[in-house]
Amino acid sequence: MIARKTWKEVRGMTFAYFLILELLLVLTLLYWPQLRQAIDKGMSGLLDLIPVDFAKRMLKDVMSKDPDFAYRAYIAAEQFFRSVNVIGISAAVLLGTGAIARERENGTLEFLFSRPVSRSRILRDKTMVLAASTLVPVFASSLSVWPMARLQGYEIAAAPLLLASLHGSLFILLFLMLTIFLSTCFKTQVHVAFAVGGFIVMEVGIFFVKGIREISLFRLSDYDVYMPILSGTLGFADLFLSRGIWLLAGIVVLYLLARHRITRIDL
Repeated sequence: MIARKTWKEVRGMTFAYFLILELLLVLTLLYWPQLRQAIDKGMSGLLDLIPVDFAKRMLKDVMSKDPDFAYRAYIAAEQFFRSVNVIGISAAVLLGTGAIARERENGTLEFLFSRPVSRSRILRDKTMVLAASTLVPVFASSLSVWPMARLQGYEIAAAPLLLASLHGSLFILLFLMLTIFLSTCFKTQVHVAFAVGGFIVMEVGIFFVKGIREISLFRLSDYDVYMPILSGTLGFADLFLSRGIWLLAGIVVLYLLARHRITRIDL
């Protein structure tokens, strides 16, 4: 019952989220032939104009003389570093903000807690639906790269796309759980959004500052992660032990904090 109610509330946003991901991906891939032509004509001077080291590295890979390598770099930058991080996290925050706070604002929290199910189960059912609504579109959109790439004359196996989607999904899920936890702490959705938004802005700001960017959470989901995955040089074991394990630990901790908090909410 809780899961069905939650799905009815978020299904429209879930489909819109997927359509945005897919539309951006299609437009990105359609633009590739024009970009490749411009690169072949000579754009090396652009590298000297970019002050950020990781962005310079990213552009250098996209400008590679090896078209297959360049195409993978383009997908890593546009689909995973851009869309999964920006759109995925935005969707996670929008969906997670109202997990509990919306019930408080609507005056339905007491009715929800009066049902013959535990509060921890309510949190579990809501979290499962919100996680699926946030993560399934990532896999669906990213896997569509495989047939579209073939139409453009490139080969990208499904396995690295799945691995990149899995890692990106863990990163998104971390922010979803942070939002759900804060939704159990604050009484209004706007306060939840402000807290999560402030944290994200701070982390993004740190990410772009040379010297301290290594401590930003976004280092766990940047171009330097996705490009090795798509190029086949970073496998599941190394990825999980170096980054995935920390994301998973953060997700578990935030879920436990949210469960602890929801059992102590005063009506």
